[in-house]
Amino acid sequence: MSEIARIARLLQQTFEGKPYYGPSVLGTLECVAADTAIERPCSSPHSIWDIAVHLTAELVYARALIEGTAEPWVEGETTWPAVSDTSEAAWQETIQELKRANRALVWAVKRLDNAILDQEPVGVRGPFYLTLHGTMQHSIYHAGQISLLARQMTLAESKAI
Repeated sequence: MSEIARIARLLQQTFEGKPYYGPSVLGTLECVAADTAIERPCSSPHSIWDIAVHLTAELVYARALIEGTAEPWVEGETTWPAVSDTSEAAWQETIQELKRANRALVWAVKRLDNAILDQEPVGVRGPFYLTLHGTMQHSIYHAGQISLLARQMTLAESKAI
């Protein structure tokens, strides 16, 4: 199996498969409803919903880097879109957009040749190898954050009863 194929498999697995470390990104979102997703516990600057749209933007950006169409990176602004519609339907669409973004990234990675791994994408420090693994690690980090936020809110709700 080529290195590109391994990376694509890991991107898919950590996102919606059964990763070694615990729940996938989508696994952490399975039982989160819109009203929980939009809550922002006092200890967190972001809600679960904020994190979901951030992850989508990051995955879209990673794909744009591969395709050579990425806009300039603006720290703190490029990948934290605002959430306006907080309905359950909008939350379900957010999850679908997240799935589509990761699947599109995996598809784009599968089309690459191993030789690209040592090349640097325009506007990013380090080779594609680090960018792709960094994208995967970023998703894992936020899966943990989502799990902690969901747990924190569940505990807060049970104490309120």
